Amino acid sequence: MQFKTIVGQKPLIQKLIQTTKEGRISHAQLFLGAEGSGNLALAIAYAQYINCLDASETDSCGVCSSCVKYQKYIHPDLHFTYPTISPNKLSVELISEFREAIIENPYLNDFDWLSKLDSAGNKQGNITADECRDIIRKLGLKAYEAKYKTIIIWMPEYMKNEGNILLKLLEEPPENTLIILVANDTEKVLATILSRAQLIKVPQITDNDIEQVLTTQHQIDANKAQALSRLVSGNYNLALHLIDIDHDDYLSLFIDWMRKAYTYNKMNKEGSATDELGLVVDRLANAGREQVKSFLTYSSQMIRSAFIFKYGHASLRKNSEAELAFLNQFSSVFTPDNLGLISTAIDEAIFHVERNASVRIMYLNLSMYIGKQLQQVTAKK
Repeated sequence: MQFKTIVGQKPLIQKLIQTTKEGRISHAQLFLGAEGSGNLALAIAYAQYINCLDASETDSCGVCSSCVKYQKYIHPDLHFTYPTISPNKLSVELISEFREAIIENPYLNDFDWLSKLDSAGNKQGNITADECRDIIRKLGLKAYEAKYKTIIIWMPEYMKNEGNILLKLLEEPPENTLIILVANDTEKVLATILSRAQLIKVPQITDNDIEQVLTTQHQIDANKAQALSRLVSGNYNLALHLIDIDHDDYLSLFIDWMRKAYTYNKMNKEGSATDELGLVVDRLANAGREQVKSFLTYSSQMIRSAFIFKYGHASLRKNSEAELAFLNQFSSVFTPDNLGLISTAIDEAIFHVERNASVRIMYLNLSMYIGKQLQQVTAKK
């Protein structure tokens, strides 16, 4: 993978190239970025650049023997570690599946990957103690042909205490060894590992960069690309998932949902509010699971937009004129407390939908919870 294929991130790429040219290559680095930022893709492109036999001032050559093997993820000195599920204990047992997954989408998240291994979602991912020992074994062998023997440890959040097996390796790796950890959340990474790696912060991809790649590489209509880039907030993986989903009516759906949820707790004794909320929930729940996740993501974004509308500077607003007109009234029923609670509840709902929870029950529970939170504000007025 070459830097030129990375979406956005130009300043960081320039910094990585500069440190490489100056010979400042730390043996253990942690590429930290939110989901969809491209930290895995960047780590692979960085390792390819370092090991390229004819690297230019701006990128790896893409044609030398090292680059050719890197681009197929078959270089003998490039290794990957990633979460596996039982009965597989070692990453190497699933290397063919992992290569296919990152060739298809190097911006994938851990849920995308684990779903390929267990579509039912019943098994937990893990990076095992046996895998940690295998990392030590691999890096203890002499490099075949590369300048740096490289291992990319994707999602070290899945390493529990067994990750401490790697501490000595992280402190004193063999000569010309490069260990790149790729993580989304440092709070879930062992502190003992964090303290032994140089932190490389990967920012979110800008809306403009996502909009541009959607129009040029995916032939998406400019208006839809702009709306999609606002919706995904720098998460390119999410944008790829939503490309084929029509979300033109999301605003009207969201307005209807919020109104019925708001009136439910106030009028449920009369029965009509229950029926009206049930009709909205049925409409929302009858969509496909990907569309449900997409709409919930949009709803989460609208809740955050309400917070920005009420408490943030006007320059931070990225919504359409129609959305801003709705937010002008909608934001009046929010406080910092209920905004946080509702936003968390929607994010948890997305988590449960991904794990095959009942969509209708989820929507009913979520609707009543949101209605209760909104009613508490008006009751105090």
